[in-house]
Amino acid sequence: MYSEQTYEVIKNRTLKNINLDVYKGEGSFLNDMVSGNNFELAKMYVELSNIHKMAFIEDTYDQLLDKRVNEFGVYRKLGSEATGEVEFIGDNGVEIANGTIISYKDLLFIVIKDVVIGDEEGNISPVQALEIGTKYNLPSDCEFKLNDTIFGVEKITNINKFSGGTEIETDEELRERFFKIQKNQATSGNKAHYEEWALEVDGVYNAKIYPRWNGAGTVKVLLFGQNNQSVEEEIINKCREHIEEEMPIGPTLTVTTPVPINISISASMELEGGYTLDMVKNSFLENINQYFRTITGEIVYTKILGILISTSGVHDLSNLLVNNSTDNIKIEDDKIPSVTTLNFSEVEVL
Repeated sequence: MYSEQTYEVIKNRTLKNINLDVYKGEGSFLNDMVSGNNFELAKMYVELSNIHKMAFIEDTYDQLLDKRVNEFGVYRKLGSEATGEVEFIGDNGVEIANGTIISYKDLLFIVIKDVVIGDEEGNISPVQALEIGTKYNLPSDCEFKLNDTIFGVEKITNINKFSGGTEIETDEELRERFFKIQKNQATSGNKAHYEEWALEVDGVYNAKIYPRWNGAGTVKVLLFGQNNQSVEEEIINKCREHIEEEMPIGPTLTVTTPVPINISISASMELEGGYTLDMVKNSFLENINQYFRTITGEIVYTKILGILISTSGVHDLSNLLVNNSTDNIKIEDDKIPSVTTLNFSEVEVL
């Protein structure tokens, strides 16, 4: 809107408005006198352009975006801390107090229950990550360290994986959710309302709603995580509790997540100069996951072929197989494809 108000335009207009019959060119007293102010005015117009953009949800960001969507009752998901249980192994009678900090690599967790090794209540305590984030969702059998030494503790490990850690909603994710809510017009427990309630829960990035899926008075909510993947049981439970608090009395609610279908992809390829198979794999995985997020009904073999041949670094390819076949793969609504095996081999260019 203000892009045409450059320093030169403002200065020329200012000099033109000074009604004096004197030299006004570069190096003149008048030119030098107005230059400083005109430079500041030009910067002001740049800021005005930014302010104008920040008034619109499509262009604004950070706290300003929060304030705009808050006006419509939509709030940024702030992420959540991962939780799990650890087992303390060591000398009988050693005490580990509630509030003790343990770590795995650079990830910190807090013990939230007093533990006495060898006590009849057991050596296991629940723990919680000190910060939000998916990186705290650890696999099982990790070995932890005490931040402050407690003599007699020999080992700390988790038998089961940690779960529940989610990231803060990004501007783009918040904006996308806001526009989806506005477009769908949720009201009175309709299909769009269930989708809105599901999307309000940390860790839920998409949801499909199936009214009367098991007869009259039943509703099924299918939850998807980041990159259209399935979500953890903890997120399913949180979502069920949240929807039950909001939904009308009467319907029988089922909340679940899609079952992953393992997809293996193999191909032989010639690479462009300067590229490696690992570089191609990383780029291809990003592109194929974008395709999988949009799938309805089936995986189309030729689309995967197109994605792979368009991947940066691929000069040519042959022998592409998807699950050891060249056929399309049917995908049911409650299933999601997940690439579990990539077997690419390089063929030298003759």
